[in-house]
Amino acid sequence: MNILKGIFGAMCTPFQENGEGIDLKKYYSHIDDLLEAGVHGLVLCSGTGEYAYLTDEEKQTLITEGVKHVNGRCLTIAQTTALSTNECIEKARAAEGAGASALMVMPPFLEPPSERGVIYHYEAIAKAVRVPIVMYNVPQQAAPLSEDTYRKLLAIENLDYIKDSSGDFLNLQKFIKTGGKVFCGIDSFAPFALMSGCTGMIWGAVNFMPHECVQLFNLIDEKKYQEAMDLWKLMEPVCLWLGGNRHDVDYLTGIKAATNLSGRNMGPPRKPLPNVPAPARHDLRIAMSKLPTNHTTNNRLVWRDWQEERDWLIQSSIKRN
Repeated sequence: MNILKGIFGAMCTPFQENGEGIDLKKYYSHIDDLLEAGVHGLVLCSGTGEYAYLTDEEKQTLITEGVKHVNGRCLTIAQTTALSTNECIEKARAAEGAGASALMVMPPFLEPPSERGVIYHYEAIAKAVRVPIVMYNVPQQAAPLSEDTYRKLLAIENLDYIKDSSGDFLNLQKFIKTGGKVFCGIDSFAPFALMSGCTGMIWGAVNFMPHECVQLFNLIDEKKYQEAMDLWKLMEPVCLWLGGNRHDVDYLTGIKAATNLSGRNMGPPRKPLPNVPAPARHDLRIAMSKLPTNHTTNNRLVWRDWQEERDWLIQSSIKRN
């Protein structure tokens, strides 16, 4: 059975310029680019890839074409999350049939069941396939996986991994202590999660800074902690920006904008996700300018809102007088 470890890129979905169809040529190119950077695996049909806004046909296309193009060059995790257990099993079997190395499944969402329902859901899927399943804890969007629930799920064959995107570092540490193999899904936790014992990161930022993400993991894996933290100081500004910014740009569109700014054209986000406005792109470019490999050009002037600009002009005038 495949062992999942390291940096797994939660891939963006490249759309055509009208935001409608998937641009497979760009998809293949992006896969090649990430593999050349040394990523250990790819998550196909990821949440960062606007999973919620894709049709079922598009989801299967991303998985089938992704696995085919990877052609054994790295491990692949296919997300097969669905509302009902039967639909999830159907998607899981299709992904396994396409050759995915593992599956990633969120608990039921929208109208989430009790713990008994969550355990039933995962157990039924685990019995339906032979590949490993990465459970996905994202309590902001689906039924939460508590420490006790996670312990019960680990007793089920095929449920050996979990991705924690709770944003609660204490919760992440409890998962690590409980056992199994834990992936972190919060960008700003990266070095601390890896040093605490996470098996790797499932990381959207890999789309625009793959070299840095891989290097960070390798340095920590080699116990070169000071070098890792020196690198992290250059990565941290953009990770913090993606986690929350004054423009209220959400994570998905922020990742896609950053990927576009890095020269990897992913097209626009799919509606209803809005485009990232120019002021936000300016701030994002500045945050990315710190990156050692995938840096952007840092313009001399920092973007200011008009109110800030006016205050700055007044202060400048006072100083001159």
